[in-house]
Amino acid sequence: MDRQYSSNNSTPFVHHTAKAVLITTVALALLLPGGLAAADSMSASAAVAVPSVIDAGGQAAVAPDPSKAKITEDQAVAKARELFPVLKDATLSGVRLGGDNSWPPSGNQMIWDISWSYEVGSTSYGFSSRIDALTGDLVNTYISYPFLQQDSYYPPKLTRAEALEQARKFIAKAAPSLGPGDIELTDNEAMNIAGGSLFGSIQYNFYFKLLKNGLPSASDILSITVDSNGNVLQFNKPSPGLVYPSAKPAVSLESVQKKFTDNFAVELYYIPVYKDGVVERWGLGWRPQEQTLYSVDAQTGKYIDNEGREASALPVKDEAVPETKERFQAASTGKEITAAEAAKFVQQIVAIPAERKPDNQTLGTGYPNTKQKVWRLAWRDNSNTRMASFPASSYAEVDAVTGQIYQYQLEQFAGSKDVKPQPAPAGGKKLTQDQAKQQAILLVNRLYDQASSVLKLAEHGGTWSVLPDGKGFRFQFVRYYNGIPVSDAGVTLAMDIYGRLESYSAVSPDLSAVKEQPTPAVSQSEAVQSYKDRYAMKLQYNLLGGLYNNYMYVEPQIKLVYSPLPVNEQDQNEVLDAATGKWVKVYAYSGQNVGTAAAVDLKGHPAEQALTELVKYGVLVPNADGKVNPDQEITVGDWFTFIATASTSNYQGYTNGSEQKTVAGVNPDSEYYKAVSFAANHEWISKDTVLQPGNKLSREQLAVLLASFLQYSKISAFLENDTAVSSFSDSDSIKNKGAVALAVKLGLMQGDNGKFNPQQNVTKADVATVMMKLVELQGKVDQNIGQQQRM
Repeated sequence: MDRQYSSNNSTPFVHHTAKAVLITTVALALLLPGGLAAADSMSASAAVAVPSVIDAGGQAAVAPDPSKAKITEDQAVAKARELFPVLKDATLSGVRLGGDNSWPPSGNQMIWDISWSYEVGSTSYGFSSRIDALTGDLVNTYISYPFLQQDSYYPPKLTRAEALEQARKFIAKAAPSLGPGDIELTDNEAMNIAGGSLFGSIQYNFYFKLLKNGLPSASDILSITVDSNGNVLQFNKPSPGLVYPSAKPAVSLESVQKKFTDNFAVELYYIPVYKDGVVERWGLGWRPQEQTLYSVDAQTGKYIDNEGREASALPVKDEAVPETKERFQAASTGKEITAAEAAKFVQQIVAIPAERKPDNQTLGTGYPNTKQKVWRLAWRDNSNTRMASFPASSYAEVDAVTGQIYQYQLEQFAGSKDVKPQPAPAGGKKLTQDQAKQQAILLVNRLYDQASSVLKLAEHGGTWSVLPDGKGFRFQFVRYYNGIPVSDAGVTLAMDIYGRLESYSAVSPDLSAVKEQPTPAVSQSEAVQSYKDRYAMKLQYNLLGGLYNNYMYVEPQIKLVYSPLPVNEQDQNEVLDAATGKWVKVYAYSGQNVGTAAAVDLKGHPAEQALTELVKYGVLVPNADGKVNPDQEITVGDWFTFIATASTSNYQGYTNGSEQKTVAGVNPDSEYYKAVSFAANHEWISKDTVLQPGNKLSREQLAVLLASFLQYSKISAFLENDTAVSSFSDSDSIKNKGAVALAVKLGLMQGDNGKFNPQQNVTKADVATVMMKLVELQGKVDQNIGQQQRM
């Protein structure tokens, strides 16, 4: 597995969610501001001219020639072993010359792809390293479990500053083509998610911008992960071999900055605030209009979009959607429909190629509205005709109750020349741009519930709706609520030249939590001024083109541009709350290195040190007033939330997309469901247990949960008569004596004045003390604390 980081191509302001697995590429291309969508397909790096092995369509035209490699196969393998000493225990299972496994294939196919295997018992694990055959630079490697099995240590042996120094030394050794002045550490907290957690090995993630001709390249990000013992676990350096133009602009910074200031505009939106990929709340906020955040070509002074085309600076006009005769009709049963019925809804709108047959039909939860159940359907051609190592496949997502289609892709995996145009329909006529617009209105009425009432057509003007290859059209519809546009909601679609739907994405968040908002306390003019002070035009390189827009390949190129970027990188992804005038981060993730301010109510508390550590690692989060309320009693569900967060900051993502069923007596509607489900999957509790997550947690219950968490429940049964519990004066009132004895003998819990007080409720301070003792217990017991998982 290789971790890939995709950088924003021009602006850092994300208006729409980045759940790429559930939102089609065309949706991203249309919904994001200029330049944001293209970066996912390819990162750019120059330095060395490489043989051209990519044809105009984005395909690998010819196999790379080993005779042109400056680094031999043996040298590449030796370098990988030298950089990662743990590879001495791995078996070399294969080496080939050709690419970095990106799609479409990158411009640099002169890369040694080295495959490794590692066996644990009868199980074999595989991973790879990639070395540039021309420069000798390490391209990427990811060392994962079980290859690095080691005890966890707390406190960590290395601080973050020491780990950063280790990272810099490794980069100098791994990528000799990079000089000290060619990398620049990013200060963007959104990228610097804290790796590891309280339970398990502490990991530090670092991201460096690569400088070309002395300027940053927005799409060239080097990432590296170092654990607290100094081991490099992950390294990724983009290396597709594109050519960078001169760093000398023809247009002055002053003129571009004036242009940005004169054209800057904001609009009022209902904006979702995300936490760990889930909408936490809704607010009314001012955000920039996307055109005002387009990059400016440093040679022509013109606005350009993510395709490299000249873009209009005029604001997009939202037009009413006329109601048509044919409109969406929900399934009449009111019950969950079958996969076959869901497929029928799709095939009433589109014609799936005859050679593609139903395959891989799964029922799961929707996104971003996790209350919805959706069918995920694929039609595949499993013949010998394959596209980019994937079978030709069409894909759809359908509401499992109403039959409404949320996603459709005629070509799920294909790109560029792999996509064979559909035969022209009998008697079909090519549409003009105006005719295509009318067809889009017809389609959205048939596909989207109450489209004419809640959607508006985003009219970009000019030829924006004509796909760059001229073989089709695209359209964007904005979701409105109470007369105000909704961020991260709406429809994007693409059709061929005959008006046949090829790609469709309807992002339908749950708006039931949106509250009626008062008149904004912050005026539009005040919002404009506030934003202007936070942005500055900066000269940089941008990658334009790549794979997007209905999986169409646009020849990538690097351009010198001026991009509007935050003066302070920490301000990325913030919007101005229209009611309070405060800046709100709309994409927050547990574990972000945000430099959380110390809680105001911990100083002098007996458990201050333990509480402070839990705040540091995001297990406890101060409220809006900066308070943790350390003496507040916690619930059973709170305990599972705390240990799940201490194990991994993104535990909530483990259930996204899968069908959610009741676990341990906790139903999917519970606020504790994801934490309890995570605990059950890690065998900290049995799925057959019946929990009462909303009940207060007693000390005896905590002891029982500790025994289960440590996988010592059976062992604790032998301690029923141990003096560790019988010595308490209130031992007769303890039902689970073995669990209490275990907790006491391990030093996790203790009595008070000769009593255990089994029915006393546990506070945040109590649980902080226990959890830090668990953390310090790591490496001293047979179990990998907090890391067990059912395979």
